[in-house]
Amino acid sequence: MLFDGNIAGKKILLHACCGPCSLGAIEPLLDDGGVITLFYYNPCIMDGEFERRLEAISTVAERYSLPLVVPPHDYSAYLSYALDYSALKEGGERCTLCFSDRLNGAAEYAAENGFDMFTTTLTVSPHKDFRRIFSIGDKLSDEYGVPFLPRDFKKRDGFLRSTRLSRELGIYRQSFCGCEFSLPSEVKS
Repeated sequence: MLFDGNIAGKKILLHACCGPCSLGAIEPLLDDGGVITLFYYNPCIMDGEFERRLEAISTVAERYSLPLVVPPHDYSAYLSYALDYSALKEGGERCTLCFSDRLNGAAEYAAENGFDMFTTTLTVSPHKDFRRIFSIGDKLSDEYGVPFLPRDFKKRDGFLRSTRLSRELGIYRQSFCGCEFSLPSEVKS
């Protein structure tokens, strides 16, 4: 149940992976008249890193006067399904499971709290497969009865805008996905 129509006045739950990516998605949604609530649900992000990103998304929420929902963080829940895929490169099956987990959390929250639709900032990144994300969102949309808004936020310079605005705000901009398996080699050593 993909929704690609008019979003003016619609309550949108925006799954937010981090502050910088949120900056690439918020303005296009606001420009189209969407009413946004940020949903920072990311069990995949390791402890310590999670808090740094929470501080950044909090700054973004404050800048745009948006509500921010932060469910309890449980990295061990992520490890329970990701550990078997730890040797895989970023972008593989581990990431699909992770996208599904995060979008499932958003779809469930959207259904339980009367949102008109849900979407995600994951598509701001040029490293994320928007088709896979849309497919997961569509499946969850059918399951929870809340439309998924399929927006590829990297289009129309979304990624560049997110980079520029995060510098302007002076917020933390990470160099990796967030899980320990995606840490850059220079950080691991």
